Amino acid sequence: MAGNKPRIAYVTHNLNPGGTERLVVDMSRALSDSYEVDVVCLDEPGTWADELRNSGISVFCVWRSPGLDLSIIRRLAVLFRQRRTDIIHAHQCTPWFYCALSRLLNRGPRLLLEEHGRFYPEQDDAKKRFVNRAIIGRLTHGFVAVSEDVRRRLIRYEGIPESERIDVIYNGTQWDSNISDGDRRELREALGFATSDFVVGTIGRFDEIKNLPMLIEGIAGAKQRSKRVRGLLVGHGPIFEEIRDLASSLGLDDAIVFAGYRDDAKELVQCLDLFVLSSFSEGTSMALLEAMAGGSPVAVTDVGGNPEIVEKGQTGWVFPSDCPGELTEIICEAINDPEKTSRFAAAGRDRYREEFTFDRMIRKYRSIYNELCATAPESPRSLTQE
Repeated sequence: MAGNKPRIAYVTHNLNPGGTERLVVDMSRALSDSYEVDVVCLDEPGTWADELRNSGISVFCVWRSPGLDLSIIRRLAVLFRQRRTDIIHAHQCTPWFYCALSRLLNRGPRLLLEEHGRFYPEQDDAKKRFVNRAIIGRLTHGFVAVSEDVRRRLIRYEGIPESERIDVIYNGTQWDSNISDGDRRELREALGFATSDFVVGTIGRFDEIKNLPMLIEGIAGAKQRSKRVRGLLVGHGPIFEEIRDLASSLGLDDAIVFAGYRDDAKELVQCLDLFVLSSFSEGTSMALLEAMAGGSPVAVTDVGGNPEIVEKGQTGWVFPSDCPGELTEIICEAINDPEKTSRFAAAGRDRYREEFTFDRMIRKYRSIYNELCATAPESPRSLTQE
């Protein structure tokens, strides 16, 4: 180990705004008291790189070329050797692939895969499963999934044997952003909302997997039944203009506010009367956890880790994926049954405090890191033979 502290390298695609990237930033800071922490980006440093560097955490980039870039395997191996890395924590499967192969050149570090979410739709690739089982998995010491659904998909689509230990650790979020009723009112007014408006919305990246057209269509249907309905979408991404054009085509120009990327998203989520996660697929959504922590009632699609976080009929609404009519009914119910809506919000906040705090998550990772540090680097977890 380098000095008195083990050295951890968090490896991710980049540090541009996103749930996984926010988690890397927050974990790096939280664990820097007990570990020497480096962050390694495959593609580019990203927006939040300087934020970490200003906190005294080193950020490196290996500048991966598009497609399969085997040259970065050596660059990673050299970097981990120079930094005397003890644990490599690879966030998602592409970083895992390259980090595992780097261990062929530098056997010292122990390797942990953490899978956050999955593509939609999933692609069944027998060749990939074989390579993972025969090579990549044998160079790996530990596996973490952020939900039971992700764990099942690692087995099904990545070729990790069902007999293999895959720890499920739900994401956790830090919450210190409760705002007063007065601040909430001022924020809503600044966004153009009246006190009587019922504001429905979401926070996150504008990406195909988030199925934002369903959210827009659900709001449009509810708007026809109640003039109180307004929308707030916070975030940016590749389909931002497409979603805004869809809202315009449905006559919602004055009904929906597109706020773009905002640093105060944790405050804005508390301006919502109903937070909606309309995704086709999810792991453990950080935005969903923040909505629950902030006391916003939530409605989520019945996909991925969503129903593991939101207990249907207890802490929120859970509805079928790609069903805007069902979402419209939920919005109208939330408006017309304020007692139920308030009950869901309070129960959701309690569930966050019990299961999804940042400190709870960090304790579990500390335990895994301690276990990895006690594992001989030459002895990665062996995978069961087929």
